[in-house]
Order: sequence, then C-alpha cells, then structure tokens
Amino acid sequence: MIYQLLASELSALIQDSKKKHPDLRNAAEKSLADLKALPNTSDAQLAADLKRRPDFVKPFVLACSTKNTKLAASGITGLLRLVVSNGLSSDSLRDVLQAFQECTALSLDVQLKVLQALPSLLQNYAESLKGRFLTFAFQICFSLHGSKTVVVSNTAAASLQQLLAFAFENVTAEDGSSSEDKVVVAVPTQEGTIAVHRNASDAYYLLSDICLLTEGSRPQVLNEASLAAEFGLELLESLLVVHIDTVVKHVEQLYILRVRLMPFIVRVLSEKASYNVTVRTVRLLRLLIRKLLPAMTAEVEMAMSLINHLLDPTSSTTWKRVLCLELFRDIHEDPTLVRSIYSHFDHVKERKNIVGDHLAVLVRLAAEKPAVIGLGQRSLGYESNHNFPAEQIAVEAGGLSGAVSIPTDEISLNKQGINSQWSSVRISCIDQMDKLEPPVLPATYLHSLVLTCINRFSDGLAKFLLPFTVQNDSKPRRKQKPAPKHHSQDVSNRDDYDERKKETTTAQSSDAPTSTAKRLPVNPLRLEDHEEFDQIRMSALIVEHCWPALLATSSTFLDASLDSEYYHALIRSVQRFTQVAGVLDLETPRDAFLTTLAKHAVPSGSVGSIKTPVLGSFAFQQLNGTSDGDETKQNDRPEPQNHLNMDITPRNLLCLRALLNLGTALGPGMHDSWGIVFDCLHQVDVALIATNQLSLPYLSMDRTDKNETPELDELKAEKSAVEVAVSRLFESTSSLPNQTFVQALNCLCFLAYDVSGLPKDHAPEQKSTEPAELSPNVTRPRYHRLDSISGVRSNEGSASKESIIILDRTMEMVQCNIARFCRTPASESGWTAFAQLLIDHLCCSAVVADVRISAARNLDDMISRITSFLSLNISLNETIGQCLEALSSVVTCLWKAKGTKGGLSCSLEIHSIALGSLSAILEHCGETLQSSWDTVFSIINSVFDRTDLSVADRNKRPFESVALFRNVSDFLQRGDEEKGSLPMDVNVVHCRAVKDLMELVSAQADDISTSVVWMCLVLHLARLSIDNRVEVRHSALHTLFGIFNTSADRLDAEAWAMCFRLVFSQLLTAMVAELMRSDSAEDPNLRSWDETSIILVRSISNTFIRSLGSLSGHRALTFVWELLLENFVSLLNRRSLGLSRAIFNSLTETLVEIERTPCIKDISLDAAWTLWVDYSPTSDALQKIADNNDALKAYVQYIRQLHGMFTGGFDTNQAGAVMVNLRSCIIESSVVAYGSDVDEMTPLQSLVLKTLALVPTSAEEVLTQLVEKVSSFVTLAFQMDENNTRKGKTYIALSRAAMELLESLAKQEIAAAHASTAYLLAVMIQALEVPIRLKYKRQREGKGVPTWKKATSTVLSILDMEIMKRCTGSENDKQSMWEAIVSIGDGIMAADTGSCDTPSAISVDQEFDIGSFSRFQNVVIPNLGSPSIPDKIRRRHMASLFEHSLIHEPHPDDLARPGQELLDGLRSEHVGRVQDLPPKRRSKMSYVLVDQLFDLAAVHDGSVKRVRLAQVAAPYLILRVGLVLKAYVCDQPLRGLMPQPLSHKRETHYMLKKLTELNSEPKAIPELSGVQSEHKKHLFLLFGLVTKAIKAARRDEEMRTTLTAVLDAMGTDFGY
Repeated sequence: MIYQLLASELSALIQDSKKKHPDLRNAAEKSLADLKALPNTSDAQLAADLKRRPDFVKPFVLACSTKNTKLAASGITGLLRLVVSNGLSSDSLRDVLQAFQECTALSLDVQLKVLQALPSLLQNYAESLKGRFLTFAFQICFSLHGSKTVVVSNTAAASLQQLLAFAFENVTAEDGSSSEDKVVVAVPTQEGTIAVHRNASDAYYLLSDICLLTEGSRPQVLNEASLAAEFGLELLESLLVVHIDTVVKHVEQLYILRVRLMPFIVRVLSEKASYNVTVRTVRLLRLLIRKLLPAMTAEVEMAMSLINHLLDPTSSTTWKRVLCLELFRDIHEDPTLVRSIYSHFDHVKERKNIVGDHLAVLVRLAAEKPAVIGLGQRSLGYESNHNFPAEQIAVEAGGLSGAVSIPTDEISLNKQGINSQWSSVRISCIDQMDKLEPPVLPATYLHSLVLTCINRFSDGLAKFLLPFTVQNDSKPRRKQKPAPKHHSQDVSNRDDYDERKKETTTAQSSDAPTSTAKRLPVNPLRLEDHEEFDQIRMSALIVEHCWPALLATSSTFLDASLDSEYYHALIRSVQRFTQVAGVLDLETPRDAFLTTLAKHAVPSGSVGSIKTPVLGSFAFQQLNGTSDGDETKQNDRPEPQNHLNMDITPRNLLCLRALLNLGTALGPGMHDSWGIVFDCLHQVDVALIATNQLSLPYLSMDRTDKNETPELDELKAEKSAVEVAVSRLFESTSSLPNQTFVQALNCLCFLAYDVSGLPKDHAPEQKSTEPAELSPNVTRPRYHRLDSISGVRSNEGSASKESIIILDRTMEMVQCNIARFCRTPASESGWTAFAQLLIDHLCCSAVVADVRISAARNLDDMISRITSFLSLNISLNETIGQCLEALSSVVTCLWKAKGTKGGLSCSLEIHSIALGSLSAILEHCGETLQSSWDTVFSIINSVFDRTDLSVADRNKRPFESVALFRNVSDFLQRGDEEKGSLPMDVNVVHCRAVKDLMELVSAQADDISTSVVWMCLVLHLARLSIDNRVEVRHSALHTLFGIFNTSADRLDAEAWAMCFRLVFSQLLTAMVAELMRSDSAEDPNLRSWDETSIILVRSISNTFIRSLGSLSGHRALTFVWELLLENFVSLLNRRSLGLSRAIFNSLTETLVEIERTPCIKDISLDAAWTLWVDYSPTSDALQKIADNNDALKAYVQYIRQLHGMFTGGFDTNQAGAVMVNLRSCIIESSVVAYGSDVDEMTPLQSLVLKTLALVPTSAEEVLTQLVEKVSSFVTLAFQMDENNTRKGKTYIALSRAAMELLESLAKQEIAAAHASTAYLLAVMIQALEVPIRLKYKRQREGKGVPTWKKATSTVLSILDMEIMKRCTGSENDKQSMWEAIVSIGDGIMAADTGSCDTPSAISVDQEFDIGSFSRFQNVVIPNLGSPSIPDKIRRRHMASLFEHSLIHEPHPDDLARPGQELLDGLRSEHVGRVQDLPPKRRSKMSYVLVDQLFDLAAVHDGSVKRVRLAQVAAPYLILRVGLVLKAYVCDQPLRGLMPQPLSHKRETHYMLKKLTELNSEPKAIPELSGVQSEHKKHLFLLFGLVTKAIKAARRDEEMRTTLTAVLDAMGTDFGY
C-alpha cells in the first residue's frame, strides 16, 4: 500500500515539475528508481528500507519548498505517508520539519495534512523530537493556529496541547530513568543557574515562552510564534491539570510560574481585562491555589489578597466579583485546602489574613444591598404561584442572553430575596469559557454565592472535626427512631449520643431511675497523639478567629427573604458550626450562635435585642474594618412595619428545633448556656399564647379543620417536630452527670425567677429554724436573658400564664430525673434548687393566685412521684425528710402573703394542697418514717408565724392549735362584721414588750383573751416594721395599720392612748434610731429607711384622724396630740425632704380634721407653730436632695391651714416670721423638673403669693414688710446674672404676679393707710423701675406682654391713683420717691435697641413707650414743679428729655465739659463731619421729647410750678436747637454740592420751625441787655448760629428760606 502511494506521488511530481523545477524532477526520478529497486514484501519492510535511505525524501521536501500548491500537496502527502509508516530517516527530520513549516501558508488541504502528520511524528520519532526539532514542531503549530480557518486553528490548538503534553511526558520519563548519559543543560532560577536534563530544559523554555506569549511578550525560543491570551491560559491550564506533579518537582518550572505566570494573573485581575481572558485567568488561579499553594506561598498570598479586594463593590464589576466569589466557593468545597490556606497565611503573623479577610468581605457582601435580598425583621418565604413560566425562569437564571420572552429585568434581575428559581444559574460563570461577554446575572446571584460559601465553610469544619469527638464504644449502635417526614434533625450530632440515651419515657411513667450518665464528647484538641492533630488544631484556630464574621453573615441572611432550600441550608450551616464550637469548648462562639438561633426562633417584634456576655457589637468588631461598614449597612435596612407582628412561623420553629437539637447534642458541655435554650423555648411558648396560637406542650395534632391551608399544615408539622425535640432534650437530661444536670436546672430556675419577677437570691428570707439546704447559694449563670416579649404582659392573666408555662417546663425536666433525686443527696441532685423555686413562688406576695396554686400543685406532684418511687425503696428515708422540710418551708412562709394578690382563698387552697402532700407521704412512707416527726407536727400546727403565736408545745394535741388558728382568723375577719368595743385586758396594759405578752399567752394557754392575741399581733407587727428588709418593713406596716383601720371604731379612748404610747410612740422612736444609725450618704439603705419613715408618718397620722371620734372630749386627746408632735419633731431633726413633706402634709390633714370636729376646742397650737418656724425644709442640710418643691409646698400649705385656726390670725411677730420663711421658700426652692417659671409660676410660687395675701396689713410694720417682700419678688428675676447658683429658675412669672400684687396693695392698703406712703411708693417704684430700665437687656421673656411693659403699666397705674396728692412721710422719703419717679420716666424714654433680639418689635414698643410717656407726663409734670421738690430732680428729668431727644449723635466738642456751663460747648470751634450719621432707631420718640422740651419752655398759665419747669427746661432747649444749627454750620460747607442727608434735613427744618413758633416763658430766660422781646428771647440767644447758618446755606434755597423766617420772626418781635 505504501509502495503504490509513494510511487504515485513521485510520478505526479515528475509529471508536474517538467521544466520549471529540474532539480525536483531529477530528485523525484531518482527516488522513484530507488523505490522500484527495493523489494515490496511488506509495508514494514519497505519502511525499514526507506529509513536507511535519507535522500529518498528529497523530492518531497523540494516540492514543499516550491510554494506551488499542487506540488506541495504531492510533497506533503508523500511526507505524511513516510511519517505514518515510520519510513523517515532521523537524519532527514530537520528537512521534513522545515518543509512542514513552508507549507503552513498554503491551501487548506495542505495545512490539514501537516497537522495530520504531527501526531505520527510524535509517536514514531519521540527520541529525535527534542531541542530544536521540538521547537520547529511548536512553531509549525503556532503558525497554523494563527490561521483564519476555524478548522485549522482548532486542530492546531489540539496539536499544541498534544505537543506540550509530549514535552512534559518526556520530562516525567526522564525523571524516572536512571541513565547516566543524560545531557545536562543550565537554566536560570530564583536561586541562580541550575543544571537540568535535556527534556527538562525543553519543558522549561516551552513553559517560559508560552507564559511570555500569553502576556504578550517576545518569546525566547519560539521566535515567530504568536498566541492569544485566552488560548495561552487554556494551554497552561490543560498542562497543569495533567502534569502538575512534574512541575512541582522541578524548581525551574516553578520559577517560571512565579516570575511569569503569577504576575500576569495579578495584572489581568487588576486591570480591566475582557471577560474571556478573566474567566480563564481565574480558573488557572484556582488550579494553582489547589496544587501549588505550598510551593508559591507569597505569590498566592498576593493573588488571593487581590481577589478579596476585588469583591468590594467599588473595586470591580459585578461579573468579576462573581468570578472571584465562585473561586472562593470552589475553595470552600475542599476543607483541607481551607485549612492549608489558613495555616500558610492567617496563622503566620507576617502574612495577610486571607481566610479572615475573605469572611469579613462576606459580611459586607451579605449586607451590601439589603433591599435586594429582602432584609427585614425576619426571614420571609415565597409564594409558589408566580406568573412566570418555569422555562423562562430557567433561561434567565442560566444567564442565557438573547432569549425572546419576558424581559429579564421583570423576572430575575429585580426580584427581591434569594430563591433557587431566580438566584442561581445553570452554569457557573467560571465554567462559561465559550462566551466573549459576561452573561446576564440575577441580582441576588452574588448573595447566593455568599450563602454557599458559608455553608461549605461550616460543612467542611463539621465533616473534619466531628468524627474525632466520637468515643469508641464496643456496644452495637441502636437504630435511631426516624424523625417526622419533612423535618429531619438538622444537627450533625453523633449517633452514640442517642445510643447512650435510656428509655426515659419508661422512667417517666414508672419512675425507674437511669444509672448511665451521658458521657462528654471528646474534645479533638485533647487528641495530641493523633496523626492529624495539627489539622485539628488549625481547624480550632479557624473557628476561634473566624466566628464573628460567620456570625455576622449568617445573622444578615437569617433576616433576609430566603426560600426553603436556602433557609434550611443556612440553618444547617449555623447548627454545624455551633456544634463544632461546642465540641471544641469554645464558649464564646458557641453562645453567640446559640443566641442568634434563639433570636430568630422568637417572632419579630417580640425581642428587641439579644444579650450575652460575648455578644453585642463584639462579634462584628472582630472583623477588620467591618464595624463601621456594618453599621452603615444596618442603616440601609428597610424600616420595620409599625404594627407588631408576633405570629409564630415555621421558620421560627425551625430555628427553635435547631437550638433544641444542639442542646441535646452538646448538653454535657453546655454549662450556663442552657439558659439560652430554655429562654428561647419559653419565649416561643409565650408568643404562641400572645397570638392565640397553641402552646407547644398543649398542641393537639389530632384536630382537623376543613379550611386548613398548606402553611397551617406546615406550621403544625413543625410544631410536632419541635415538641419531639423538646421531649428528647428533657429526656436526655436523665443521663447527664449530676453537675451538668444541676447547671441546666439552675438555668431553668433562674429563668422562672425572671419570668415571675422574683428576686434571684430567694427573696423570701428563710427563718433560722428552717433547714440550710433549702437556701442554697446557687451561682448565677453568666447568661443574660432575651428581652421580654413586647406587649405580652398586657394584663395579669397573661403574666400568670407565662409563669405557669415556665414552671410546667421545669416540671417536665424534673419528672425525667425522679430517680436522680431519690438516689442522690439533695445538694448534688438539684432538688434544693427546684424545691426553693416552688417555695419562692408560693411565698412571694407579688405572685398571682394561679401561679402560686400551680407551683403548689407541681410540688405536690413531685412529692407524690417521689413517694411512689420510695415506696419501692424504703431505705431512702433521707429523701422523705427533704420532702417534709419543703412542705414545712411552704406552710411557714405561706401566711406572709395572705393579704396580697393570692388572697385568703389562695392561701387556704395552697395550705390544703400542702396538707394533701403530707397525707401522701404518710400514706406511702408513714410506717417506715423514723425521724422528722417534729417537722410533721410543725406542718400540722402551721397556723401563723411560729416565733410569735405558735407558743403551744409541739406535743400538745392538734386541736389546741386549730382552736387558736380559728380565734385569730375570726378576729382578723370580724372587723367589718362587729362594731362593738374591744376592751383591753388589764394585764395587757402593763405589758411593755413582746416577751411580756408571750408569758401572758403561756399563762392563758387554755383561755387566751382576744385582746391579748390582738395586742400580741400588733406588737409583733410593730417589731417587724423596723426590720432591716424593706419589703418586710413595708408589708408589716401595711398589715399593722390595716388592722387599726378595721378596729378603729371598736377601740375606746384608753385603748387608743395605750396604742399610741406602746405602739406608735415606740415605733417612731425606734425609727428615729434606725435613721440616725443609717444617716450617711454612702449608706445604701438610707433611702429605703426614709421611705419607710414616710409610710409610717402617713399611717400614724391617718390613724390619729380615725381616732379623733373616740378621743374627742377626752383628756387623752391632748396627751396623744403632744406625743404625736414630739415624735414628729424627732423625725424632722433627720432633715429629710421626704420626711418633711410627709410630716407637714400629714399635720395639715390632721389640722383640717381637728377644725371639722366640733368637740375639739382646747387643743394647743403653740407647739404646732413652733414646729413650723423651727423646721423649715429650706435648711442647708436638706439641699443634698435634688427637688425640694413638694416639701416646700407641704410646708406652705401647713401654715395656711394653721393661720385659719389662729383666733384673729397672726400677730406682728408671727406675720414677720411667716414672710421671712415664705421668701426663703421661694429663694431656696429647686428647679422644677420638666417645667419652667417663665410663662407660669411654679405651684410653690403661686402658693406663696396666695399665702402672702393672707397676711393682715392693719399694722404699719407688717404692711411695710409685706411691700418690701413683694417688691423683692419683682426684682428677683433681674438678679439672676448676679446669682448664678440658681440655674434654671427665671422668676419671670413670679415677677409679673408680684407686680399685680403691688398694684393691689397700692389700691387697697396704701391709699387707706396712715403709714409713710412716700416710703412705700418709693419701694414699689424702685422695684418696678428695674425691669423698665433693663428693657431689652433681658433676652429671656415668656409669652404675652414683656415684663418691662407689665412693669410700665403697673407703675403708671399706681401713679394714676393720685396717691401722691395724699402722700405722707419724711422729706427724705418724698425725695426718694421723686427720684424713683424720675428714673421711671428715664426708663420709659430710654431703650438699648442694639440689645433687642427682635428688631421688628422696636416700632411697636416705641408706640407703647410714647403712650406711656404721655401718661407719665400727665401725672408727673403738674407736680414736678412743686417747690418742695429739689431742682436737681427737675434738672435730672430735663437732662433725660434732652439726652433721649437727640436724633443724631452730636459732636463731642459741642457738649459742655465738666466744670463748664451747659451752653459753653456751642461756642467751641472744630472741623465739621462729612460722614452720614444714622438717626436713632426710635427717632419718633425723640421728636416727641423735642416737643415736650418746647412745651415745657413755652408760656402757660404763669404759675410758679410752670415757671420753675420752664426755667429748668429752657437751657436744655437752647442747647438742643443749637446743636442742630452748629452741626449744619460746620458740616454743610464740607459737603460741597452734595445735599444734606434727609434725616438731618428733616430734623433741622423741624427744629427751626418749632423755634420760630415758640413763645417762650418770659421768666424762663433771664433779661438780656438791649433786648426788649418778651416771648422771643430764645431767638436772640441763637442769633449768631442762625446768621452763620444762612452763610452756610448759600446753595440751599430751602434752608435759607427757613432761616430767613427765623430772622423775620425775630425782627417782628423787635418791632421791625
């Protein structure tokens, strides 16, 4: 066959070459002749003969070199046949390869034949195809790979891969051979040049050139080759997948990967490379991480750090982030690789935290787009009836672009939540190498990858670590009972846990104990001799260091909208990680994840936060840079709904079931973490009750409903699974070691205390006669409860149900451990804690009746079960004693709560239950009972407190104690039935202490009088009223005075006197002693003793009021009243504000009742008055307390009531003391909390003013003091800046009210008094002048009229009363009064407008002041000219008029200096001013004052008063006009052609006009030499300035006209 083919091809070459290629023709003829000369026996023989003839291939090689397609086709065909048949000589291999190279540019069939020859060439000439020959082969393939023909390019690519594999297979073979004649070649590496064999050298240079070609650099060997980056990456991946072991063995090849490939990978990932290049780069990086991590640690560290960085949303595009996350997803699939990465990087201090940073990135990714994943208060599922076809969803989820159907953004891209339908793709992006552009990805695909990562991370840890925790057990494993369908147990707990469980159900029914304790799982960290201990230790470090990030990520997704598949996977992940942390004894992560499950097991809206010693923000702050970011992401969460949604969902129950299963699996090592499990279970029970759903213990699955929905079916099924888990959890406790079981029971007991609101340290104190084991010091668990469910305890019934549920849960666990209680001492079995729990619920007065009865029944049930078990084990008498001691404790403290929530009927029922329990003990174990009979008798005789009333001997017959109980019970209930008297036994009167009464009771054992028992109880309660326990004290006080309230009508005067002497007085004395003993600011009991004292004071006062009916008209009343005041004085010495308030309030109420009682007339009030004067709450010692307003109000109310009882009211001394003390109350009062005295007075201020109004003013001295005190209240608000010690109080409202009171006093008292009205008016006006003068300087004002306006109106009203006409007093008092009046006028005219914070109010206030000034002038001017008033007062008033009438600021040289006459300044010479001086903001007021000056200087009736005023006003008027004229004379020439400012012009014209029209008082201006004018003398004084003004107004015609009019008026008056 070969012969014919070769002959045919040679003949064709001879025929086709002809004359153009003679060399080819000759060579072909020669080869054909040689062929014919050879024997044709077989193809193999012919090939062997041809192989010995190197020149035979010459015509074929020459044909390929002609570049003629036809000749080359024949030539390449011949060469192909020779290569395939192995008929080619090795010497001609170089020529053949060159011929192949020359044919690469020819036709398609020629190229394909070249590619067809290469595999045979590799097969038949492997030994020769090395070095440059191998390079030729690669160049041929690279040339053909660059062809535009797809078939050629793809075939060449396959050939390249085959050649590359061939080269590395040679290296592998070379490494395995032991031949010593290997050729050695030197190649460079990182450590320097090393010697390698030939095949290794070929592989080295080929690998280097492929890396160079991939990154676009010039190759070293393959000079003419070119390669696309994506194909180069594929080529490298295919090489490393197969020959990675070979690469690892060769340092030089690893060197190429380090210096060539890894930098290129990092560069591609860092830059914006195309999708097809990036996806191949990520795939290659994944392979390198998996296979070469130990060999290229530093390079992998850089690449993985970059991958972590690229996951940040601001660092790369979405598709690149997806590729990076898919890379990590594949890494998490190999737990060994994760441990290796952690050991190489995170565990090395100098390296970066790759795993830790990756998990931290997952935290940010999870919370990146909260709205997209439906992040809310709880995880939500999805409806299955979406209106989208399944095919379309699959297409879109798979990332296929171009599908014509429903738009993608309507189906997958904008879907909220993570769902397997639209949050996943069929083919991962990292596997989609056929795409040039990135696929369209679902919006939540990235989040689904995060979920997958954390799931695989947790699963990897669990699969590796959990098998090490199983102890070897020779017993065959029992087959587990299958869990309900749909709800298999998610926890990866070990089978031997269930194997070691006993049939606790049988134990529960038959009360048979279990003896095998549940063994602790082995902590893998203790297997130090295990061959994989290093890996175990590394896994533990991963858990310890990475749990915060995993917790944060899981918590985010637990609150997101996930479908069932994703949510179940997430719960499994959390469970497995929690179990891993638990078996490693890592309490912090274990408790953190347990709490997270607990939080999500409780419905949203129920729990505000989860608190554990290791949680809070700590879990998130462990991440690098995630704390702040997480906080920001949390702010992006959608706002929760306003309504409270507390419905239990199947997902809540799924989390609860996971938590319960974890408790079962980790039970022996849970320690205090049991509280998390029990608290969560309780919260779910409560939520079910609150939402009218069935509680788990009472769920009945037998009920059917035709309207049940699939969701309801799922909820019921999940409830059933949870209840099974609960049962398994409690049953598993029976096999726990004693110490572990006690820890679990303690957690459940403390939870019961919290739910019931009882103190955790056994609030009801046990008496010294009770056994010590019933009051154990149980260590408080470190666990903190979940927050209570909001809105659940809306009523007492809900709270009682909650307490009953937790007690029943406790009972469930205890019932599984009956044998433990019977076989183990109480201090080791947990009986002590359980019994104390029930006793505390029985005896606490704050517990409702239903809960107390439930606790009693639980105790009865436990005792019944124990006695039933003990009936079969009669030797266990110690347990019987424990039960009897528990019952004794119950009946001992039972009646302490008799009058509270439980009620008498509740106490009787509990007592009946206790007696029934005792009957059961005697019935089952009575015959064998050898001890504890004293306890039995004590229970039978349990009627009241043994120390006080149980004085009968225990050996006496039971009916005596029953009779005593009946007598006491009848007495306590007879208060409302019998109204007869209760006479005191004569012997009782002589008793002074409880001891005396006890002796009396013993003496009257057969016939104890009612009064003796009653008095004994009263004194005992009085003794308890000063007990160190505040609850005991208060309870005793309420009970004590409740007895007196019911007995008040049956006690006579002597009995009341004895009670006050023996009981109340002694009680108050003892209370004072306790207060003095605790009188220290550092004493924590000080406040509680104050509270007790307050209760005592109120109660004694109320009792005294009730006793007035019996004491009225009896001599004992005065004794009791004085005794009461004496004891109150002792308490007031305590200097407590609370006590002061209580005492004064009580005394006020008492005085009211005394005033109402007609028979009481001769009671002394002197002691009551002395008490008020000497014990004011304003004492410095009382200011340590923040608020004294209530005490001061009580203090003021007391004096108001006392005032009404004094005949004729207070005398002068008393009135003075009252006013002094009341002012001290105002000054020393505290700032009112949440209030202000700006708009309204405080209640105390109002009360003080009302009380001051009661002070009689008939005495001059009293009236004067009253006016002074009220006036001081007016100015008090304006003294705050000087007294900064009273921050917060403004006294503004008080100041206004005091103004009204002053006005009232002026109208009613001063006008009719014979006192010095001048002094009183001066005091009033001086006080009112202060707010007027500080007009705008007080920025804080209340609503309504400002204080200064109120003061202005008040003072004008007082001045309008014509009091001044009847004013009496000394000259000094009158002068002070007028000085104050002039100051008022100055305050009205003045205003510091720069201090006004509301400029818009200035004009309004100006109008008010103008009106007020008008009223002021009408009242003051007629009297101001009186001769009795000194001229200095009038000059002061005129100076004020002049000063405030100035519209523009005058030149300082124009005003008189000290020592000069008033008008001397007008004669000064100075340079004028050209700047525009702004007018005053109250210029209208200035014009009014100008008019007033002109009016005062004008001629009137010629009276002495008017003349005096004109004489004082004229100089100021001349100066006022002169300032205007001089300003014009000096300033106008400097203005040039500029007009005079408008305000200046208006003022000048106005003044000149008024000056022209003025007819001055002739006597106002002294006679002038040569002047005959009568009413125009003022013009002569200003004549010089007028003439100068005319010269200055040469360009101002209007001004010249006005000035001319002035001269005309002067001439007319002079007769011209």
